[in-house]
Amino acid sequence: MPNVIVNLSLIFLFLGGIFHLNEAQTTDCSNSCIFRARCTPYYKDLVWSVVDRVCRVFQNGCIFANENCMRANRCLPPMVATTKEECTKEIYCPRWCSRGAPPVCAWFPYTDSNGNTGGRDMSFGSRCLLDMYACRNEQAYVNEPRIGSCT
Repeated sequence: MPNVIVNLSLIFLFLGGIFHLNEAQTTDCSNSCIFRARCTPYYKDLVWSVVDRVCRVFQNGCIFANENCMRANRCLPPMVATTKEECTKEIYCPRWCSRGAPPVCAWFPYTDSNGNTGGRDMSFGSRCLLDMYACRNEQAYVNEPRIGSCT
């Protein structure tokens, strides 16, 4: 009798696994989030979040919310805001990066002391070096960086 229970349990476990895989294969996350706000990149109220064990700095809550919406549409878990102190811990804010990654170009918005707005492209040897710079200097880049050096 115990063998019958074990065998039935294994069958239910197997069928449950098939159902779960089938459900996962048919999950369509594209456009599951329709929240898209027009955000100004010049309003600076930094939001800190640890994303894939790396500290990310977002220019403001609107940009952070839009990025979370895009993540939902790619079936990625949502980012959670944290404190600057937590995010800038050495385990999340790297002090060194490995070699071999492609260079990237990122855009950093700014508002000068006269209230004039603008932005500057900055080249980095890798995405890791970009994230290190942003974290260590409390500077948020906007949008995904482009692969390759800035022109």
